[in-house]
Amino acid sequence: MGCNCGCGGKSQTKKWDLEPKFSDLKRGDKVEIVGYNEGDARYKSKLLSMGLVRGVTLEVLQVAPLGDPVEVSVLSYRLSLRRQEANVLKLKRV
Repeated sequence: MGCNCGCGGKSQTKKWDLEPKFSDLKRGDKVEIVGYNEGDARYKSKLLSMGLVRGVTLEVLQVAPLGDPVEVSVLSYRLSLRRQEANVLKLKRV
């Protein structure tokens, strides 16, 4: 008997166990940065300089009416990020 996660019974990984992408986050979601995906090195450098390093927790505070940008709480400040650019972050749910 297969599972209901949409994998067709081929995978033991549940849909909600997968690492979320930044573009999939909703208001109230909390995630931890676990690393970086391949992408623009200059943009990664900017994110690192703003404190978005491994182990830091982000909380989604607001999403703009058309979905972009997203306001997150990180460390002791608020930051707005574009969804597609921030997909360079590897995240896990907290």
